[in-house]
Amino acid sequence: MYKDNSTRQGTINNVVDLYIRVSTTEQAEEGYSVGEQEARLRAYCEAYGYTIHAIHIDPGISGATLDRPGIRKVINDVKNRKINKVIVWKLDRLSRSQKDTLILLEDVFIPNNCDFISLMESFDTSSAIGRCIVGILAAFSQMERENIKMRTTMGRQARIRQGHFHGSHCPIGYNFKPHSNDLDINPYTANMVKEVYKRFLSGESISSISRTMDANYSSSYYDWKHNTAVRRILSNPVYMGKVQIKGTYYQGLHEALVSEADWYAASALLAHNKELLKRSFTFKTANGYSTDHLLTGLLFCGDCGARMYARRVSKTNKKYVCHSVARTSEAMIKSDNCTNRLHPYTVAELDSIIINEIMKLSLDKTYFEDMINEISDEADDALSTQNIIKEKLEDTDKQIDRLLNLYQTGLIDISDIQIRLGELQKERKLLEGQLESEKEKPVLDIEKTWDTISTFSDILENGSAEDIHNIIHSLIDKIVVLNEEITIYWSFS
Repeated sequence: MYKDNSTRQGTINNVVDLYIRVSTTEQAEEGYSVGEQEARLRAYCEAYGYTIHAIHIDPGISGATLDRPGIRKVINDVKNRKINKVIVWKLDRLSRSQKDTLILLEDVFIPNNCDFISLMESFDTSSAIGRCIVGILAAFSQMERENIKMRTTMGRQARIRQGHFHGSHCPIGYNFKPHSNDLDINPYTANMVKEVYKRFLSGESISSISRTMDANYSSSYYDWKHNTAVRRILSNPVYMGKVQIKGTYYQGLHEALVSEADWYAASALLAHNKELLKRSFTFKTANGYSTDHLLTGLLFCGDCGARMYARRVSKTNKKYVCHSVARTSEAMIKSDNCTNRLHPYTVAELDSIIINEIMKLSLDKTYFEDMINEISDEADDALSTQNIIKEKLEDTDKQIDRLLNLYQTGLIDISDIQIRLGELQKERKLLEGQLESEKEKPVLDIEKTWDTISTFSDILENGSAEDIHNIIHSLIDKIVVLNEEITIYWSFS
């Protein structure tokens, strides 16, 4: 009779570890189950009078690697000379990798005088022929594993080509159909996906979309906190009704949530933004200072009116910050109570937003002409405003003249009109300032402006960083940032 001997000391002749492994798919198969393997191994030990030191089991674990708790315990027992035999029911229980099998034999079992026995193949490594056979059978075992892997891959690819979705996680916007991996639309979460595309294609930044979605929807549906979550949605072809294999798209069996045109537009915009973030805009400005910030000199705070400059806020990011908030230069501070602390854009994001706005103009003359017409309407309004200011100024001058005439004729004492005269003078100065700020601009040469803007795409692709900087500064007078609000003042407006 055999006996369990997990605490045996002294001699280790015919003291064995039994090793049992089943993968998930083999659990229910006759002959592969843990109980069946253990019964056969115990019967073998009883027949040969072997003492069982321990039974190590790896249930539901693949034999593709040696990163298994049970096999690590076997190796530890061998190296500590607690046993002199390791017994398995079948060679592929030990490993499905020829390399791993030979490593165990050559680097673990043989150097520690431990034999390896496989019941089904009827051999052990106490002889040279046994070791040779193990190597040959291990090679065949690995070949079978690779054949299974290849057949599985081919089957999966065939299903994808037929339009079936493949993946363990259902993409947001869909539910898995019962008993299959195919997709059905989830009306509630599908609206979230559509909103992401709508916002992105309307020009909203990914970070802004992430914040908006996180504020409006529960994280139980999707983790909106990270920008990568939004990018994952925008780059997944499943939303235009496609499935893919290694970058090749196939028509899916599921219903699309966005049009192909919208998906490809979003994809192109993502690629464009990614390229912008990668590019380094380093050059010498006119005053000789080196800069990598395209908008330096154009940015103003929407609260206090101070200029904004690029400041590092983390190891990888910079932000344009109001001087009144940063308080690094006393001469640049405009207010002690500036509230413009919440704008979310990094330098790269804000640069990208402005570049995209110019790109919209440069690629669509109709859009440019619509803006010009809007500016012309605003100019008409400005002219009307100027006339109103002039009328007020004339009225103020008349009031001042009347008071002075009363004083000069002796009908009133200077002390009686001094306060009122001061108020009218202040009002006059204020009106003059307003009139100066509303002064009429020269007539716009639309075609010349269009010629400049239409070259932007080519300059962005082929020009130097300095060329890009110069054209941006020629097209824009200033950019006002107030928290998440960005207002562009075009030089041609």
